[in-house]
Amino acid sequence: AGLHPVLDVLATDTAAVALYERLGWRHLGDAAPRWTDRVVTVRCYAAPS
Repeated sequence: AGLHPVLDVLATDTAAVALYERLGWRHLGDAAPRWTDRVVTVRCYAAPS
């Protein structure tokens, strides 16, 4: 109880970004985690209510 799905999408994956936004996922913000030898930008989303 009280759990809410969230996900991260690579900002460069514009098709996935468009899909989740079209499905009503709410953009929470962006982050720049380090993945192995590089830093990437991810968009963080919360599932629709």
